[in-house]
Amino acid sequence: MKNVAFSTEYAEQYNRQFEILFREENRRSKEEGCFANGYSLMCESFEGELDDEPRLAARYALFSPSHEPVFTYACLDSANSLCEMIRHNNGRTYFLFRRDRFGFSVLDLETLQEHRFYSDDALYNQNDFIWCSAEYYPARNTIFVAGHMPGGHYEVYEYDFSDPLHCAAHIPDDALILTLPSTDFADEMEDFRDEYRNWGEEEIFGSALLNSFDDIAEWFAFVDTLGSRKTAPSYYMPSTPFVAFRMSDGMPIGMIEVKHELNDYLSKHGGHISYSVRPSERRRGFGKRMLAMVLPYAKILGHSKVLVVCHTDNEPSRRTILADGGVYEQTYFSELDNIYNENYWIRTTPSGPVGQADFNNAGIVS
Repeated sequence: MKNVAFSTEYAEQYNRQFEILFREENRRSKEEGCFANGYSLMCESFEGELDDEPRLAARYALFSPSHEPVFTYACLDSANSLCEMIRHNNGRTYFLFRRDRFGFSVLDLETLQEHRFYSDDALYNQNDFIWCSAEYYPARNTIFVAGHMPGGHYEVYEYDFSDPLHCAAHIPDDALILTLPSTDFADEMEDFRDEYRNWGEEEIFGSALLNSFDDIAEWFAFVDTLGSRKTAPSYYMPSTPFVAFRMSDGMPIGMIEVKHELNDYLSKHGGHISYSVRPSERRRGFGKRMLAMVLPYAKILGHSKVLVVCHTDNEPSRRTILADGGVYEQTYFSELDNIYNENYWIRTTPSGPVGQADFNNAGIVS
């Protein structure tokens, strides 16, 4: 995909939209947020209309830990603003953000050099993957980006980030992609379910009860109800189940499900996130990658941290949770299931250890 961020056509489009959105009468409010590394970001929001479409826009000012001005920029679509601090394996810290609905920018905080990317498909067809949140994965030198196509559902992609200032959204061949279940791959999901059954496993964690449905069409209909409390069954908390596909061969490797909120039961038993890797693909690190991949999406849901639970005798799951930054909270005995569970918290942004105050603000609903 061609980068047109520095083309005359894009500059003309950006400037035209900038002049429309950032009029004085569109000014709304100011707010400031702080990153874990001490940098802060001032946001001045605007609300206008662009081509007969309501649009949120914002001007941003980045400040150093000593509150010295570092960098300013404007975003023409801040409905899902991308503002991420990434500490790279190369020892540098990068600020990842968007100037427009599509594309992304990477700023080296040491040199203040900016890498900008805007695809030709976005410029000419207004159609490209919209970056909303990202998490750096040092083990593979990649970033996991949660976003969506225009009008589409959220997905999570893995992009190469070995050279941040030349990153062009390259997807490694062995990458995983998280996407919502779709009838387009009904046959693959039936095969995925049947493999668990053939291995004698009665439950597929993180699959939205997939193994409870013999008719795959009924399962897809059930999944479609899970997005909100208004449509989800009374016995099931709202959630987003993702299927993890391997890029190289299109095989569904596993499933991972994010609960939008916790009730009392989930706060002790299930947590925010549950996941499973198909039996034939285990012990290859896929669970660790899937868990890390879903964190940017959990952040979009508003979770600064997520609860992940494992049985005390499940050593592989414990290692996966710890590898992705899990911090132990407690061991809880479930009289209902007659098992001991270990509760761990994982931050959705890399901001240091989870403190006791976080546990007191767990967002549990009754």
